[in-house]
Amino acid sequence: MHVLNFLNRRPHLGLEDIESVALMDRYDSKFMVPEHWLSHTLTQLPNHAVLSIADSLSTTYRNLYFDSSDNVCVQQHVRGKTSRFKVRIRHYSNTEVTFLEVKLRDVYGKTTKHRVVRNASAWDAPLNEAERGFLLLHLGDIASQLFPVLESRFERFTLVDLQEGERLTFDLGVEFRTPGSEGDWHAPLAHVSVVEWKQNSVNHQGSLIQALRSHPERRGPLGRPLRMSKYLLGRQTLQPGLDFKTYRPALRDMSRAESLAANPTFTPQSILR
Repeated sequence: MHVLNFLNRRPHLGLEDIESVALMDRYDSKFMVPEHWLSHTLTQLPNHAVLSIADSLSTTYRNLYFDSSDNVCVQQHVRGKTSRFKVRIRHYSNTEVTFLEVKLRDVYGKTTKHRVVRNASAWDAPLNEAERGFLLLHLGDIASQLFPVLESRFERFTLVDLQEGERLTFDLGVEFRTPGSEGDWHAPLAHVSVVEWKQNSVNHQGSLIQALRSHPERRGPLGRPLRMSKYLLGRQTLQPGLDFKTYRPALRDMSRAESLAANPTFTPQSILR
């Protein structure tokens, strides 16, 4: 990764050092940042340490998302329901640890994450009875209707500011495919990093915002908030026939961001609108 030199220069923290910013209850904000911006962005965040796990500053994440046959998770988003959920299996390649996770978002925009460690023979093995019980506890009867619908992977590094109580995650090379298939991976954001800002409380003027605003190439959707999850992007990428009308502006912004990031010297007015 071309930003590793910048990461190596700053303090390293282990998982035991960042318990105060575990942020299982938090507010999330997402931004689209071209990969060629990352060096500049990191220099504007001098107070953030980098998370180091198993002597690695980044790791590959593998995810398996669940939904029902009538796509209840997608529909909750499209219909604008403020209270909604997501279910996934997440695997960390550097530690070979896997979790089953439930993410609940409340009417105030706060996300709460519940998870249990998996002990299956394979990270994406079918759920066992105890895991189904865990989903039932947090989701009720809908849990029995869930099955894998999306697989994703990306490379992530994490910055932490203990004083501000925040984490910044940078996801690069986001790719999607249909679970159980050996087909090609699809990369709709091949030149864009999805940056997530995780906070205890909402702050609209934090150091990340200032870092993105300071970039001389900031224009169009670049460096601005993204109101769409990677999960929805993956579902739309693999199943464009699903109804995503609520997210058409966000999808257009993501397409424009990728075009700008892939061709930084080519900026016709049609892309900037």
